[in-house]
Amino acid sequence: MPQETAGPADAGGAAAAGETAYPSAPVPSGLLGGYRALMTAPGARRLAAASLLSKFPINMFSISVLLLVPPVYSIGAAGLTISTMLIANALTSPLRGRLADRYPAKLVLFTCLVCYLGGLAGLLASVSAGLPFAAVAASAAVMGMCFPPVSIMLRTYWRGAVEERHQGQANALESALMDLTLITGPVLAAWLSTSMSPMLPLVLSGPLMALAVLLLAGLRRQGLPPAGDRSGDWLRPLRPVTLRRVFTAHVLFCAALAATEVVLPIYAQQHDATGFSGLYLAGLSVGSIVGALGLAAAPAGIRRRTPPAVLLAGFVVGGCVLALTMHAPPALVLLVCPLTGAVIGSTFTALFTTVGMLTPAGCENETQGWMTSITQVGFAVGASSSAALAAGHDSSFFLLVTAPAAGMAALVFPRASASPSPAPR
Repeated sequence: MPQETAGPADAGGAAAAGETAYPSAPVPSGLLGGYRALMTAPGARRLAAASLLSKFPINMFSISVLLLVPPVYSIGAAGLTISTMLIANALTSPLRGRLADRYPAKLVLFTCLVCYLGGLAGLLASVSAGLPFAAVAASAAVMGMCFPPVSIMLRTYWRGAVEERHQGQANALESALMDLTLITGPVLAAWLSTSMSPMLPLVLSGPLMALAVLLLAGLRRQGLPPAGDRSGDWLRPLRPVTLRRVFTAHVLFCAALAATEVVLPIYAQQHDATGFSGLYLAGLSVGSIVGALGLAAAPAGIRRRTPPAVLLAGFVVGGCVLALTMHAPPALVLLVCPLTGAVIGSTFTALFTTVGMLTPAGCENETQGWMTSITQVGFAVGASSSAALAAGHDSSFFLLVTAPAAGMAALVFPRASASPSPAPR
């Protein structure tokens, strides 16, 4: 399959995603000028649409399963179904990224889509027929292992669709769309399950993913040589020391973020304010969207003064403020959540942009697959540790997870490549 040739020394140039480089365009003026240039790039709107559609199925899955499985099996079975899918997804993400680097994109995308739809159909049929739970778990495992690598491949496509100076805006848009679907996906799934049919959200996930695959498969990745590196080196994305340090910072940041997201509903329950649980998480997401889009649109001088290490330190400060506010009425915590969330999206943007700059040539999608796996591992560790801590202590004890994890992430991040928006050459 055609592969990218951009590596650490040529991270965001024209040889990132198409057969011919896009010509340089004048830098648009105004705060939103970068986003206007981003969305007018060839194929950019299709990429944005594919990104949005592909994120709904994963963010609708948990609540859909929780509302579908328990009437037939149990809550524990529903939790195991969700865990099976997510673990299978995390374990196979690097493999699916590796396949996307070495074989034609359409072949990989459509093969994964067919298997994913088969697993989805198996899950629905197993629950509907009341088959042994092993059939449900096996179907969930197939879904996770064959989840179409649209999200993994999107950042590679963005690198070829826009110039290097707009990579920050592209990654900020990806982070903002993830936060948007984190808010709307569960709400949509819950509404469809309770007002129409518990199967409808999962049924809808199939066409949404199929449309995302069709949109992405219809685009060409520009500037890529036809040859493919099919070496047996499975650890190639992990060999650069600076990239390993970014991976370490990323898993620590994800653990810190998961601790925050898990503790907020526990805090609401402990203070008889369960109704605030969803609002707290929505506040974090809204702040994250605003922070990511705002920082990416800021002048280059501001972006240079806020490298990832500074953003990670800002998350530590935001977590400390949030913990202090937890000793006040629950309504005040709601006001602080967007402020704490303001650095989340921009931190994700900076981390993914830096990874794109450091990725070895020929394994761009595989590296993004590792980022997907690392993200899920970090969230699992942070969620489990903070839930256990908050259950037996005051909720503000989540700082014992958040502050050390985010602080350590800031310390291990490679300073030499910390700039999230390198100047165009």
